[in-house]
Parts: sequence; structure tokens; C-alpha cells
Amino acid sequence: MAPKAAKKDELQQKSPAEFFADNKNIAGFDNPGKCLYTTVRELVENALDSAESISVLPEITITVEEVSKARLNRLRGVEHHDRIDEALYQDWESEDARRRRLAKEAKEKERLEKIATKKGEAAAAVERKASDAKRAKEGVGRGNLFYRVTVKDNGSGMPHKDIPDMLGRVLSGTKYGVKQTRGKFGLGAKMALIWSKMTTGLPFTISSATRRQDFRSHYILDIDIHR
Repeated sequence: MAPKAAKKDELQQKSPAEFFADNKNIAGFDNPGKCLYTTVRELVENALDSAESISVLPEITITVEEVSKARLNRLRGVEHHDRIDEALYQDWESEDARRRRLAKEAKEKERLEKIATKKGEAAAAVERKASDAKRAKEGVGRGNLFYRVTVKDNGSGMPHKDIPDMLGRVLSGTKYGVKQTRGKFGLGAKMALIWSKMTTGLPFTISSATRRQDFRSHYILDIDIHR
């Protein structure tokens, strides 16, 4: 009997966006909490770089707002149906339960601050990590939380024709030829877009203008992770 021919390996390729979507931890998108922090940090660092490039003091406004499931569905274009009996759902939380939870979180924050004062930040960090793990376990039943992040600044702005590449194309940016003092070569903002796409399906909204433009650019920017 003739031996079976070895199966030929097929060459497979991934787009940069698909690679980073599969390896989100590379850019600091390990978990939902860290994703929100990294999103804000990267957008603020972009704003700082933009103001620094034209030698002006930065003026940055950051808004982080919680988005309800009903509003998220409206943004997605999905019809939302009100629940007849909220108590039947696993993620329901009464007002009284919410007040108790917030009071408990405030008390825990005060406890951690006392530990930091007495034993140092290292000890507080260990306690904080354990506390976060416990709180995450307790909060499983409250459902997913969604946030909308808006950052405004007085920086240089982005040329109209370059905005899709600067914010929508992975491994495309203006920082590759300079020594970086902050940020991840523009990767963070793109990772925020990828994360937004993966978790909500919604795109970015960008509004920008440069000094030489007599108009304001407005983009609704989506990204195809597999291209």
C-alpha cells in the first residue's frame, strides 16, 4: 500500500487589523475596564501631541458617558422593546441595591486609601487587585455596560483627505519617523475603533479642521477588521 502524501500546508494571511483584534493585549486592550482607560489615554495623548506640534497650550475636554441598552439599540438601528417586569431579568438592579452598592464601593475606596497611607502603594495595589476581582465577580449579574467617549482639543487638526488613513488604517500614521515620548505610534486610537466595532458594531465620529481649511471635516469612520 502506497504511503499517503503529506497534507500540504496552506499559507494563511491576516490583515493588520485582524491581527490586533486577535491580540488586543498588545495595545493594552486586555479587559473592558482597561479598554476604557486605554481609549481615553490614547485619545488624550493624541490631543497633547497635536497641540505640541503647533506650540500651543493644550485645551482638552473629555466626556465619558454611560450609554443605556435602549440608546445603544437606537444607535444601532435596532428596535428596542421595554421590559414589562424588570425584576425578571438577571441584570436588573433596584434603586435600593444601587445605593447600597455605591456606598459599599465608597467605603472600599476609603479602606484602600488608608492602606496606601499606612503600608504604601504596593500593598494598596495588591488589595485593590483583589477587591477588583471580587467586585467583578459580584457584578456579573448586572449585565454589560457601554460607554461613549468624546475628546475635543485645540490641536493642529487633521487634513481632510488623510483622516481615513490616520484613524482607520492600522500601521498608518505620522509618528513613525520621530522619537516617541508618548503613545503607541497612533495604534491606540485605531485599537479603540477596532474594540468599538467588536463590542458595539458602531463606528467612530470624527470632526476636525486645520488652520488652512475654511471648512470642518466630518467623518463617520468604520473599519473592516478582515481587510
